Amino acid sequence: MVQNIEDVLVGLTKESGPDEISSALGYGLSLAQQAGAHVTVQTFSVKLQLTNQWIATFAAGLVQAENQRFHALAQAAAASARVACSTVSQHLSYRELAVAFRTQARLHDLTIVDAEPEALVPDRELIGALLMGSGRPLLVVPPGWDTFQARRILFAWDGSARAARAAADALPFLQAAEAVEVVAVTGEKDLPVTVPGADIAPHLTRHGVNVKVRPLPALRGDVAETLRNHATLTLADIIVMGGYVHSRLREMVFGGVTQSLLRQSPVPLFMAY
Repeated sequence: MVQNIEDVLVGLTKESGPDEISSALGYGLSLAQQAGAHVTVQTFSVKLQLTNQWIATFAAGLVQAENQRFHALAQAAAASARVACSTVSQHLSYRELAVAFRTQARLHDLTIVDAEPEALVPDRELIGALLMGSGRPLLVVPPGWDTFQARRILFAWDGSARAARAAADALPFLQAAEAVEVVAVTGEKDLPVTVPGADIAPHLTRHGVNVKVRPLPALRGDVAETLRNHATLTLADIIVMGGYVHSRLREMVFGGVTQSLLRQSPVPLFMAY
């Protein structure tokens, strides 16, 4: 059972329309049910700047109807899961939306959002804003993962401050897991100060985590692909990681591990920055 998680924020945006299916909602309610936590479902729609008054009024009416529909859906799902739930719907400009989302995230133990494979859409930008600006951990849920489970956790350790932050933030999940594998991927980059994966194991063990360490060579120099492959082979339920550090040139040319896993991950990502 997951302990010390008291409130969860599920953030949903609706740029894709009313037929968009959210895995984050089911996943968040399932997690809250297991943890005995309260859920806040916060839905957002981006306000468009329309010059035609009739069109603007018509669009506002559609947004209001969709917000009411989603409020009823979230409440019904929460009642079915027997979870304490509140819902908030906001229709804001993108800048206002990002500020409101970060503000709400700071007031919860954890924020859960749907994965967004496209890097140049508002949802992905909001994920980045949450990860770097909320000061709270973020769980990014890929499609199809609508039930929380954390029996086996893969912890990507690179010795950085961000990875240390992820270890601390993820402790409720690491302690509840049957098995935690600390994976230190080698051969992709050199950090100024690194800590071998074996060095974090005693710290986690003292916190009651059932942990083992596995060094892995990077597949073709690709850390993200190495983590994806290993998570699939070991039937992991969650990948825990901090934001990875790269040289600016490599980040611009190839993209980072964080961006690659946000684009494609076989399991939910628990991230801290």
